[in-house]
Amino acid sequence: MPKRKSDSLPIPLPVEHLLLQWGKAVRAQRQVAQLPMRDFAYRINVSLDTLQRLERGEPTVQASTYLNAMLVLGILDELCKLPSERMVATNRLRVRNKQELDNDYF
Repeated sequence: MPKRKSDSLPIPLPVEHLLLQWGKAVRAQRQVAQLPMRDFAYRINVSLDTLQRLERGEPTVQASTYLNAMLVLGILDELCKLPSERMVATNRLRVRNKQELDNDYF
């Protein structure tokens, strides 16, 4: 099966908007911290090209790279709230259905 192009499926607008905002925030905070792009790219273990794509909010950059950049800059908690316990809790119990015996043989 041929490999699917990453741009073959459209990115939903809310996701695209979020990535753009994350990229802008990372760039702004990096500049406030007076970190040169090359030094910051080294700190988050990515190439300079990847950092440039991240700051433009491109969807081809891995989510973990965005999160790592925000963590290093100290803005992760502000931009990415953890889900509440209610949201991640699973109250469903696994129940095994009782196997019915077929008594047609008697």
